[in-house]
Amino acid sequence: MPVYYGLRKEFLSVEGNDLAEDCSDLFVENKCAHVIGELPLQPQSMSLVDLQLWVFKLFRLHPETQDLDIKGFFKQHKKDLTDDESSEPDCSLEYYPWDIHYFRTDKCWSSFANKLKRKRNVTQKFMLYVQSSEIKHYHILLKAVSDDYSQLATVVLPGTKSLTGRFSFGALVEDPTMTAEEIADYLTRHYGEWISPVEAWRAKQFALESKFGTFYDSHNFAPRLLKEIARKNPGTFVDIKDAEVAGCKDFRVLQHTFWAFGQCLQAFCTCRPVLCIKGTPLCGKYQGMLLTAVALDANDFSIPVACAVVEDETKESWLWFLRNLERAVVHQSDVCIIHDYKKELIDAVEDLLNSRERQWRNAESRWCMEDLAENFFAYFGDKKLVMMFKKLCQQKRRHKFGKIWKELDELTSTYMAAKEHDGSRKMQQESVEHDVAELEALSCNQHDSVEDVKEGYHAEGSNRKITKFSHWIGLKPKEKWSLAYDSDGARYGIMGSDTVDAYKNDPILKGITCLPLSAIVEVTFLRLVEYFQNTSVAANKAIGNPIINFPERVQVDMNSKMQKSETHRFMYTYADEKNYLGKVVDRKFTVKGRKREVTVHLKTDYIVGINKSKGCTIRKTATCSCGKPQVLHKPCSHVIAVCCEIGVSTATYMSPYYSLPYLGRTWRQKFNKFSHDYRDTIPHCFRGIITFEGETPTWIPDKRLECGLPVCLSPDCVQTVVVEEEHCRTEDGAVAGNHET
Repeated sequence: MPVYYGLRKEFLSVEGNDLAEDCSDLFVENKCAHVIGELPLQPQSMSLVDLQLWVFKLFRLHPETQDLDIKGFFKQHKKDLTDDESSEPDCSLEYYPWDIHYFRTDKCWSSFANKLKRKRNVTQKFMLYVQSSEIKHYHILLKAVSDDYSQLATVVLPGTKSLTGRFSFGALVEDPTMTAEEIADYLTRHYGEWISPVEAWRAKQFALESKFGTFYDSHNFAPRLLKEIARKNPGTFVDIKDAEVAGCKDFRVLQHTFWAFGQCLQAFCTCRPVLCIKGTPLCGKYQGMLLTAVALDANDFSIPVACAVVEDETKESWLWFLRNLERAVVHQSDVCIIHDYKKELIDAVEDLLNSRERQWRNAESRWCMEDLAENFFAYFGDKKLVMMFKKLCQQKRRHKFGKIWKELDELTSTYMAAKEHDGSRKMQQESVEHDVAELEALSCNQHDSVEDVKEGYHAEGSNRKITKFSHWIGLKPKEKWSLAYDSDGARYGIMGSDTVDAYKNDPILKGITCLPLSAIVEVTFLRLVEYFQNTSVAANKAIGNPIINFPERVQVDMNSKMQKSETHRFMYTYADEKNYLGKVVDRKFTVKGRKREVTVHLKTDYIVGINKSKGCTIRKTATCSCGKPQVLHKPCSHVIAVCCEIGVSTATYMSPYYSLPYLGRTWRQKFNKFSHDYRDTIPHCFRGIITFEGETPTWIPDKRLECGLPVCLSPDCVQTVVVEEEHCRTEDGAVAGNHET
């Protein structure tokens, strides 16, 4: 039977006459193509699931992500004695109206199928209309993948209920962070009908596509939306990487998308010059990674400076992201990149920093403490040791750093010895159950290779056995992970903890990984508009308050240090150092704390510019032998004690990034909202292309990235959870003796 595809019309508005054979001009206008589908011979009528699977196989669609809307058109004519025998059967049906049937359940389909049984003296005609976002570019999609590409060998349709038309999905769109289990519970409570997590996940996909357009179309919407935003918001940086489709010049496969809104780039100029780089998988209908660069203001409020969606987390994709970030971001200070401890990311950062074409002058890279702590836990497996490791990373004084290191060495050494002892005991218990000869062979071949290599030796490939913390951390440079050895204070005290859960808790980024690509851009932009407005109001209020001298979090920190400085004792002053003009350039003081004496230096630098007639710029800095001002760029309690003694404001030795004026300038940026026409030019389900200057292609996703259910909802995972729950209940005695279940 011929199957036409590519008709761009609203599903509900399509009528039978739109699809009739004598309306072939309609298909020509819409550039519809057709394929020949072979219906399998089977002893009984096809069920609705059979029909869906037939469409999936015919168009090579992914069964777990495609919710097909199907409706049928039917008309019949019963001959009577007055009918002309020579007339064509179809002619008598021409003026009959079409009956429309929507197939949301198998019962509706069966009722329709029963009407199609052969009857004497009855002429029938029927058509089916199926809606799916991918079918309209079916031949293009297949040209964009290799010849050996094949869809799932075994097709499993998770849930046959049609959720469309039965529920209101507003809440699912308002809170995109809801999990499948939470959605299932919500729908069950509100509608009194039990919904499985799989059906709940598909309901969420349907709700998102109803509001933002389909995941498929979002790849075509996103570049147009970004171009519209860039046109209305000067300074916005956008870059797109795509690939040609052989033989289809008007279509391109969208691979990478990068964007940085101009307002966020301007805001970063008055933030500490530190960017926290993160990546997380997308959880929609297509695989991919969302990469972000996040900055922090003086109050540690996050600002997503740049975002990108790439196909996979590889060295090449990270390097592409970092090079675009370097092109987009301009800062008056040297930028520091804080990133996860991953090989592909570390290699990409090294390539960027070693490149001769780099635009950042003296950029630095550091590792995220939280990510390194996860690696630590994966090896040592003890939460108390992890907490001590984090304490070591955040320690600012080097003598305390050494003490914690020594203690961590002792504890990890004890832990590894106990772990090795437990492993030996376990091996002995297993040996009782096996033949002695087989055990000896197993001990020779397996014990060394598995236990010693995987857990006993260094992860970086060294042959040295790891028995304590020093062996594990030995090849990792201290300046990359410890605050005490952070050269030039490149981190500004930022360890990465503030952004580790950005995709869950951040007011801009939370929940966006489940959205279609264009919706990720749209939602982040609209959230930023509101976020900047609210934060700007709070910043201006603080600036106008005569009682407040610093941003809120800085003020709390300074108040604490002020109280601590009152316990210090000012000892003596060294002779001041002067320059050739007789101006004081270095003042040295000694302050005694509770246990130690420290030396405080107050330096004044006179920087002469190119135009000497304009005079020189005065820069004042404070350093302390405790090391805190150098790594945090703000006064410690010892510097505050000296300032109080000599009558100098502590703000003099505070980095301007912690000041109220900088905070106000960070959030004063204004956004110009875009027009929503980018997806409203064509009816809801098949929205089309916005025409900008010149001709633009139609962007499509890579079909190879099409994914099914999330791992947590896969049949194997769900079955495992059920078995584990049953096993736990049996052990607790709640379901004693129910071993068969």
